[in-house]
Amino acid sequence: MDNAVYRVALASTDNRYVDQHFGRAESFLIVDVDENGNYEEIEQRFVDPVCNGGYHDAAKLKRGVDGVADCNFVLVAKIGAGAMSELEERGIAAFEMPGEVGLALKKLDGYLKLLQEMNRINGK
Repeated sequence: MDNAVYRVALASTDNRYVDQHFGRAESFLIVDVDENGNYEEIEQRFVDPVCNGGYHDAAKLKRGVDGVADCNFVLVAKIGAGAMSELEERGIAAFEMPGEVGLALKKLDGYLKLLQEMNRINGK
C-alpha cells in the first residue's frame, strides 16, 4: 500500500480473528492501514512464541518483539506487562482487542483519529 499511514501486527491463529496472547502467538498477520482506515494484508509473519508457561526469558522476549519491530501497533487477545513494556520501549503500542480482524482495525483507527482530533483541539 503506497499510501500506508501505519503498520499493525495482529496475533491471530487464522488471520480472521485476533485470538492469541502475545507470548503464545506463533504468527502475526501484518497489515498496512491507509488514511481512510482501509487495510491491506502484507504477510503472515511466523515467530517463535516467547512464553514458556508463564516464565519469560528476557532475550527470547526481545527476539519476539524483533519480529514485529517494523510495526507501529500490535493487537492481541491478551498481553503481559513484560511484553507490553518491551514493545513500548521500541515505540510500539499494544492493545488488547480480541475479535474479528476488520473490526479490531476499525476500532484502532477510530481511536487514533479521536486522539488526533483531541490533539488538534488542544493545540498539540
